[in-house]
Amino acid sequence: MALKPLIGQLEQLNRSHLEMIEIAEMKKDAVIKNEIDVFIATMNRESKLLKRIQTEDELRNELAYAFMQERGIKSRLKLTIAEISRLVFDPDEKKELLDVHARLSNTLMQLKQINDINRQLIEQALSFINFSMELMSHRPEQEVTYQHPASQGYGYGNSGMFDRRG
Repeated sequence: MALKPLIGQLEQLNRSHLEMIEIAEMKKDAVIKNEIDVFIATMNRESKLLKRIQTEDELRNELAYAFMQERGIKSRLKLTIAEISRLVFDPDEKKELLDVHARLSNTLMQLKQINDINRQLIEQALSFINFSMELMSHRPEQEVTYQHPASQGYGYGNSGMFDRRG
């Protein structure tokens, strides 16, 4: 029966996405602590895991197709797990399929939430970096302190953020 391998593959996908949540948490901590090396290493791990998940999902599609063929459906429709569950008549198998589907859906929702948080943290970090760079490179037209309009700067122009006159 082709349903058991499909359920097993859904469980594997859930485990892989739980691993992705762990990586996302590590990435969040690296951004918060400003640990660039840890962030890069985590991104590399995430990239490898994404490739593995893609392969696992392709296998899930093939197993779903095999199950549908077993049920007499020759089409290559991409049915959802809820739609496939309508083709399962054994109540225990149907419950098992829907339970693993619910666990996977919950895991994916958690992953989406942490990825949204990470996106916001990275955007904030980039905004702060841009702001800092603007402050460092900004050359004010006038001195920041008060200077009487009649007095001149004696020929010394503002040369940037750092005073080279020593």
